[in-house]
This record gives sequence, structure tokens and C-alpha cells, in this order.
Amino acid sequence: MNKYREEYFSVIETKTGRKIVDCGLEQDALAMVALDPQNRTYTRNKFLMGPVVDVEIPKALPTNEIVVNMDGGVGGSWKEIYEEFDNAFGVKKQKQLNQSDAEVFVP
Repeated sequence: MNKYREEYFSVIETKTGRKIVDCGLEQDALAMVALDPQNRTYTRNKFLMGPVVDVEIPKALPTNEIVVNMDGGVGGSWKEIYEEFDNAFGVKKQKQLNQSDAEVFVP
């Protein structure tokens, strides 16, 4: 892993004090100042790094098999949940067609 840069450079308009751009390299800041040297200057700024925390993502969530029933209880399977939901809201099952049941379309 590359080390973070500890400083950056701000190009500032001298008359108004307005920041024009931030640069990661001093050469870039000098190039921006060279475009209008009478009205521009640059400053060196330091990053104030906060604490760095490494986070590892687990390969699988440990709760991927927890199923909550319609009545709020825990347990069962997803198939039971779907059937319970269909029964509760009056969803009618559709017939599953096999490949042999399909009609041939001739344009």
C-alpha cells in the first residue's frame, strides 16, 4: 500500500484570498501560479490524519438463515414464509408449465 501524502498545496488569488485549486504536488501548484504570477501564490498545507481503522468484511453474514414468521416468531424456512404470505394476502398460485406444455409459435 502506498504511503499517504502528508501535504498538499493550495493555489490562492492574492487580491481576494480566494482559493483557486488544491494540488497534490508542488510542481502542479507552481504550474498554476505560472499562469498568472502577479495575482497568484500557493501555500503548503498538512493533512491532519485521524485514526485509521482496518475493517474486515466476513465472507458470509452469520444471519443468512434466520427466518421471521408472519406472526413475529423466528424459525422455519423461506418456502413456508412464502406460502404463509400467499395465504395471508390471498395470492393465487400460478401453474408451472413444463417445456412439453408450451405451444409452438409460428409467425
